[in-house]
Amino acid sequence: MLLILKLTLVPMLVVLVTLATRRWGPRIGGLLAGLPIVTGPALFFFAIEQGNAFAAEASRAVIVSLIGVAASALTYAWAATRAPWWLSLPISWTSFLVTVLVVQRTRVTPTPALAAALASIVLAQVLLPRSGSQTVGQRPIWDLPLRMIASMALIISITALAERLGPTLSGALTPFPAAMSILLGFSHAQHGSSSAINFLRGFMPGMWSFTAFCFVLSVSIVAVGTEMGFVLALASTVPIQAAVLWWMRRGPTARRLL
Repeated sequence: MLLILKLTLVPMLVVLVTLATRRWGPRIGGLLAGLPIVTGPALFFFAIEQGNAFAAEASRAVIVSLIGVAASALTYAWAATRAPWWLSLPISWTSFLVTVLVVQRTRVTPTPALAAALASIVLAQVLLPRSGSQTVGQRPIWDLPLRMIASMALIISITALAERLGPTLSGALTPFPAAMSILLGFSHAQHGSSSAINFLRGFMPGMWSFTAFCFVLSVSIVAVGTEMGFVLALASTVPIQAAVLWWMRRGPTARRLL
């Protein structure tokens, strides 16, 4: 059953975000991509296979590593203004890994980690470059299948390595921006750098709910159990996503603030 979930859940979520991007644009797609569409299932599998204490520590490590996600997104945005997607991606991955190696050297409790993660997300949002007009590109027939295969490979690799890596390192690498990279790289390749930057303008506010999810899970799962811990964590994302979506739909002035 766990193998079936690993092979279907995350790819389905990636496809749904992709279709939402095509229907409502890269900004809304980025907002939805900010949800824990890869990290959430990975943490769930950690809890089932390794125990709730493992999942709690991994969640704390994820929060710290969100600083690396913010750095990766900002790096990609600025690299995309001058470089193609295939060069922007490894540059952004490098910034993630370097940042994570630095911040994980200091062990902090969930609350300071939450404050640091939120501060990095806000700073990255402010420093994003301006976007221009988008180009319209063709979508190859292998677009969705390739996204699904990439997401399957990621989630299986992370959960398979969890026992060897331990909870802290597993959690630190879990938010590796693979889902963002899949969605962002395709957006950049098919519609240009402006589409990628607009995607990130939705993605960064969406990270607020991602951070809340991990924080609530880290402080609750041991006390209340797996099922209730994930219910509380998911519930924490709803009002945040709703508030961000409402703000984004208020008009151009409000959107510029995001």
